[in-house]
Amino acid sequence: MLAYKFRLYPNKTQQEKLWKHANLLNRLYNYFLDQKIKAYKIEKKSISRTQQQAEITKLIETEKWKELNDIHSQVRQHVTDRLNKAYKSFFQRGWGFPNFRCCSKFFGICYPQSGYALDLKKNNLTTKIYGKIGFVQHQLIEGEIKRIYIKCDIHNKWYICITTTAIKKNKGDGIVGIDLGLINLITDNEGNKIPNQKHDKYFDKQIDKLKLRKNNLTKGSRKHKNLKSVIAKLYDVKIRKVNDFLHKVSHNLSTIHDTIICEDLEIKKMTETEKRGLNRASRNASWAKFMNYLDYKTNKLVKVSPQYTSQICNNCGKLHNLGLKDRQMICECGHNEDRDINAAKNIYCLGQAILTNYKSKCIVGTPGFLREIISFRRR
Repeated sequence: MLAYKFRLYPNKTQQEKLWKHANLLNRLYNYFLDQKIKAYKIEKKSISRTQQQAEITKLIETEKWKELNDIHSQVRQHVTDRLNKAYKSFFQRGWGFPNFRCCSKFFGICYPQSGYALDLKKNNLTTKIYGKIGFVQHQLIEGEIKRIYIKCDIHNKWYICITTTAIKKNKGDGIVGIDLGLINLITDNEGNKIPNQKHDKYFDKQIDKLKLRKNNLTKGSRKHKNLKSVIAKLYDVKIRKVNDFLHKVSHNLSTIHDTIICEDLEIKKMTETEKRGLNRASRNASWAKFMNYLDYKTNKLVKVSPQYTSQICNNCGKLHNLGLKDRQMICECGHNEDRDINAAKNIYCLGQAILTNYKSKCIVGTPGFLREIISFRRR
């Protein structure tokens, strides 16, 4: 399955109608969620998705919910599908319990099967309810279109997400180990580096200045609201630039390499140290987001323990006490190499051990284990 996201340009009348229907769907979602909670607390029973879908036809006949008639039947039914998925994610994966939806936020309108027509030559989306809406198609759509999803962000920018049956084709066939960093986003075991585009240097400076100005203004005043809007837009531009960079790097890696080996970093702990500047830089690097992109783009992502990968010489296996300022691995055995490249080689060795099901007597994550893996890979 592949998903495409394009900018959508509805007119004012269409926007009002979309918002009205989104709020109705929000209310329907909250109604069914409240129904499920009360049924479990009072009667100790669960209400299935099919029961709630059948109830929609009864609700439409009432005065309170008669406006649901204006919304396509499959769009209404999709609300129960989303609620059912949220419940499954909570019970099966341990994710957060479903929350009530706020009507000030747009509730996506999804056409799962029919009720719409896409003209890819003229870049138009046509529905019986909203009419013809233009969108910008910046890339070719592969595969059969299965569903569309209309959404709106906090800056009133509209998008259409198109899901198709096309299967992602990976061209890569090699294996690579990568080390994540602040100066260089990635360094691989072959010595290639991709510098981190530090968009935060410019945007954070501008945002901090505007925040100081905003704090000196009366809350709720016209100038306060304007500055709040400008700050939100700067955050949006910064996030889009970061996401664009991470998508390009992850795409290039996944097309070249079939298997990628990286560190299983505990990023939350890494951003809760006493060094505030380092915490902010780690958050701005967006390592978790980058690893998430790699996870679904590449054929196989192998995560290894990050312990001692930067401290052990990849040539002889000796443990060194290197600080953050030490950028070279200089060992008594004569090995002199960039610290990040040395770490990437150690990560590559650990990944190879996992892929080959190497069994060791040493405990995983200890210097002895890594030293044994290095000597094994050199044979």
